[in-house]
Formats: sequence, structure tokens, C-alpha cells
Amino acid sequence: MDLCTVHVAQNVVFGSILVNSTPVTVLFDSSSSHSFISNKCVADHKMLMLEMKKPMLVKSSRGKIKATHMCPKVSLGIKGVNFEVNLIVLESLDIDVVLGRGWLTACHGKIECTQHSVSLTTPSGDRFVYEGTQSHPKV
Repeated sequence: MDLCTVHVAQNVVFGSILVNSTPVTVLFDSSSSHSFISNKCVADHKMLMLEMKKPMLVKSSRGKIKATHMCPKVSLGIKGVNFEVNLIVLESLDIDVVLGRGWLTACHGKIECTQHSVSLTTPSGDRFVYEGTQSHPKV
């Protein structure tokens, strides 16, 4: 996923969250089947990265990308609420983190593009709304 692709994408919200207590850019994307993290973000924040048992081919605007590593049990901080997610590492990701359909479904997430927001359910069952900075980054 690159910034040009995000610029034209539908049903996404762009913003900032905490990953392992560090601010990062995030894209909530219901058209992405999985959740991803950029290899740059992993390296910059010295995150634990493990080899995946089975590599994955990820379809992107740049063609198919082979993903071989993941970051397990990454802590996400969204409006003071902590979530945990396994993130697949992608080399050509321009955005730090992409939270895809699987994660959104687990959190009963609903993207509201026109309001630049995502409604989510906390692990304890409470509902809240995350307001993104804009529907997509300006490129």
C-alpha cells in the first residue's frame, strides 16, 4: 500500500495511533484482508519480528509482495484503549501500520469515511469512536 493508492481508496480512514507506546501513522482499511506494519517502522522501533511458518503473497499496487515475517502481539493504543494485534511486515509500505478487515471485524469496527472516523469496541465491550486526521493523506 502506498500513499498514492490511499489517496484514491474508498472506505479508509487515515490517522495516528500508538504502537508499543510510540506514535505512528495508521490506515484503517476494510478492503485489506490482513493487518500490516512497514519494515521501516519495525526497524526504527526495534520491534520483535518472527519468521512466518508460511510466507504470504500480498497483492498491492506495486504488484505481488512476498511477506515472510510478522510482529506478534503488538500493542496498539487508540484513544487510551489498548488492543493487541499480530502485524505482517511489508517492505514497500509507505504507511507505518494498516489495520485491515480481520482486525476491524474482531473489534466490531465500522469505518465512516465521510466523518473520517472509525467506531470500535474495546476488549471490555465498550464502544467508542476514533476520529482520523482525514480520509486519506494528501500526496
